[in-house]
Amino acid sequence: MSGSARPAGDARTPLLSVVIPTHNVRPWLRQSLDSVLRQLEDLEVIVVDDASTDGTPDLARSVAERDPRVVVVDSPGRGGGFARNAGAARARGRYLVFADGDDLIPDGAYQALTESLEASGSDMAIGDYLKFRAVDTWRPTAAMPAFDRPARGVALADEPTLAYSRPCWNRAFRSEFWRDSGIAFPDVPRSNDIVPMVRALLAARTIDIVPDVVYVYRERPGAGSMTARAGGAASLVSYLEQETECARLVAEAGIPELSDVFGRLVWDRDGFVAVTRYLLAWQEPTGDDERVEHQLRLLLEKTPVPDEVGPLRRITLELAARGRFAAAHAAARVAGGHRDGTDPSEERADLVATWRAFLEEVPADALTEDEASMVVERLARQLAQPRGDGDPSAWGALVAEATRALGPRVRLFAADAWQAGTGDAARIAAREEVAPRVQQLAGGDVLVIEGAVAPGSREARPALLDGEASIADSALRVIEPASVAWRVSDDGVRTFHAAFPAHALPLHRPLTPVAILDDGSAIGVEARLELPPYSERDAFLYDVVDRVLVVRRRRGRIARGARGFARRGARAALRRLGR
Repeated sequence: MSGSARPAGDARTPLLSVVIPTHNVRPWLRQSLDSVLRQLEDLEVIVVDDASTDGTPDLARSVAERDPRVVVVDSPGRGGGFARNAGAARARGRYLVFADGDDLIPDGAYQALTESLEASGSDMAIGDYLKFRAVDTWRPTAAMPAFDRPARGVALADEPTLAYSRPCWNRAFRSEFWRDSGIAFPDVPRSNDIVPMVRALLAARTIDIVPDVVYVYRERPGAGSMTARAGGAASLVSYLEQETECARLVAEAGIPELSDVFGRLVWDRDGFVAVTRYLLAWQEPTGDDERVEHQLRLLLEKTPVPDEVGPLRRITLELAARGRFAAAHAAARVAGGHRDGTDPSEERADLVATWRAFLEEVPADALTEDEASMVVERLARQLAQPRGDGDPSAWGALVAEATRALGPRVRLFAADAWQAGTGDAARIAAREEVAPRVQQLAGGDVLVIEGAVAPGSREARPALLDGEASIADSALRVIEPASVAWRVSDDGVRTFHAAFPAHALPLHRPLTPVAILDDGSAIGVEARLELPPYSERDAFLYDVVDRVLVVRRRRGRIARGARGFARRGARAALRRLGR
């Protein structure tokens, strides 16, 4: 092991040792180290570099040259577990903490942790933390009751929801406790801290819960980040193996309240999220599925299902544990998928095959009423999506099967489902040619939809599909706009502004845009847009899921039918669209 060394004979015992494993974090490391070095004067910082290739160790050594509290060493092996263990072995402080080289430590955090341990004599102190990324910041502990009750000298049995939080970096350990307990990080590609943290929670005689935010975690998307790798089979299997070991430790502890918490963690929290990420990225059977199936089955066998976990989440995990990945993919899109439909991984698997597998595996009476409604809503959206070169007859068979199993509401947003199957191929071709899309919305007393169609395509006019009326009449029912204005851009793209006065639309009914072709048939319209912000003065509510826009007129400030008022409302809406 090589690295910068302390002055000869410097054998003092610092109050705190901070172990920081690093791997290609140069862009963030200086800020991270600055936040650590501001914490306390009486500390040592051990940077353990794990084969960085971006100059990370050079930057760390430049800091060490200016601050004798910093030492930089090379990890004896590859992976965060090796690096953390190497740093802990070198630590000389009375207390021990871990941090990552791209995260931040709020001022006063380490003082809060060490002062609590000094006062209580506990083996470990755990603090609150935040996560952030470019667009938002959130507090994961908000759903963990233990973090709402600051305490000193409690046991895990007193606050079992501490087991929901298992990162190593939001806590400080008494170094003697760490060494005597024999805690070490495993050499695994993912989740190398959950087993040692469960061991620490179980081994600690007493624990302090500090109310301060002691850590700020930077969530970094991108090819090299853990977030980006979370859906991979190797990563998921590593996590499941570690979680299975945690299940064994929890079972051996014999604490009923802890077993309940761990069951929710697997079936409704971390375990469910990890598995659904894999399922959402799943496209077709691969050799990886067998490893995931095997390890998930081992974990679920050791973890009873808590009573409060809904059937749909339970079914999602059980389908994957039985190797029914096509059906599990469809279930995951409802139970844990991205509500806004923005994750392209959800669009890669065969929609028809996965949903037909789901209908075959999951009887409707296996779900609660609310869950069945969720399934119907999500399937209805996906049946309205573009189908490309898919087999129209297979899509039609899915519509028929879904209608028999779940009722006619699965056809709520799909114009094709109300038209003769013999015209499916022609409508698919027309949709690809016309490429109708919604680009912008404005509401108020008049709904104005701005959209576009492809240059040189056949004629098509905008309208709103009224799925509820279609169900009632067993036939396609659309609502025409009060007016449509067209423009042609320099590149030949034709844009339209379609105005629908609020008083002309039904209350509380889901309406979705369609395009009416010159032969009278209707095709779906894709929506990729930013929705207007909510306003009490707006007569409409909007949502976009799976690229399907749904508009609902609501009670409130609604025009009462005066034509002049409607025209003024349309002009105002157009001004809001920037026209």
